[in-house]
Amino acid sequence: MKWLFLTIVIFISGYLIYFTTPHQAESRLASEWNSESWQQPDGFLAKEIPSRLLAITDLPPLDPVPRPEDFVAAVRKSTLAGCDAAVLTISWPALEPQQGQFTFDQLKEALELQKGRFLFLGIQVVNTTVKEFPFDLQEKPFDDPDVLKRFHLLLDAIAPLLKNRIRFLSIGNETDVYLSIYPDETEAYATFLNAARRHAKSIAPDLIVSTTVTEAGALQSDIRELVRHMDAHFLTYYHGQHGMKGTFKNPRSATKDILAIATRLDDRPIVFQEIGFPAHESLGSPEKQAIFVNGVFDAWAELGSRVPMINYFMMYDFPKTFVTEQLSYYGVSDETERLSNFVGSLGLHESDGTPRAAWKVFVRRGTEAR
Repeated sequence: MKWLFLTIVIFISGYLIYFTTPHQAESRLASEWNSESWQQPDGFLAKEIPSRLLAITDLPPLDPVPRPEDFVAAVRKSTLAGCDAAVLTISWPALEPQQGQFTFDQLKEALELQKGRFLFLGIQVVNTTVKEFPFDLQEKPFDDPDVLKRFHLLLDAIAPLLKNRIRFLSIGNETDVYLSIYPDETEAYATFLNAARRHAKSIAPDLIVSTTVTEAGALQSDIRELVRHMDAHFLTYYHGQHGMKGTFKNPRSATKDILAIATRLDDRPIVFQEIGFPAHESLGSPEKQAIFVNGVFDAWAELGSRVPMINYFMMYDFPKTFVTEQLSYYGVSDETERLSNFVGSLGLHESDGTPRAAWKVFVRRGTEAR
């Protein structure tokens, strides 16, 4: 198995679980959700869409458990650093815990927090190594008629949201990793993905739809074929060699390497759903992280609107207990120290809120980019 430079489900497993105040989630029919104000146009949004959007995964420090005002402060802080967009990700079963009954409270709260920002929504039908289907569909293949119908009904339930507030829609996260483990499911997933895109575009023709893959997967022939009909390339990028004994590249090559990826892909837009570099001394360092951040912005300046959105991952480190929970979720049982060092040091601040050198670089380059 590859060393997975893991995409953490943080905007859901962090942002929403921690942000949502304790209450019983309300499960309702799609028609009962459609008219709610959070699915309608955002009056705080700029009238014109910028050619380049900047985001950062702006969770506040998670230990101790943050209060609602801590989330608001983190969003304000990232806005002052030049961010005008946000990535929200959530699993299918979190949205549809029972057939035909939808629970959108968590999504609604996140959207309320992100008013005035252009949005990237990821619905995780797979998440790196995990299949994320509602319980009653879990054993069905991706191309099963019931699966196709149910996912389309989910999209119908958030149709106003897709029309009015979402700029980018990702269906599946790091799909290439999942399909490398279960290659026999590739054809069925392609059927599912293409059908889902067609249905989403029938709802919101201007929606930019794809599936998110790693930068290494994006260059593989089978994944190129998988995304052939998608509107853009959605990537995660952590500037590292893949493999259990892989090491992260010299951050001074970040600009060159990002430009090389763009050259090897076709001319569709490239969106970095996640881009980051570890600060842990065993893998990188705070100084190397700062060099990497600067290199990312240099590459973005050269690529211009070819890259309509970048989401830097992330503003604060995860606490150790949270990292352990995430590795367990992904089923990782080997190389855990190394993976923990990686997942736990991606922040531009330490978990206690202490800024690293890379944060100053991000603020300077982010405000300049605006």
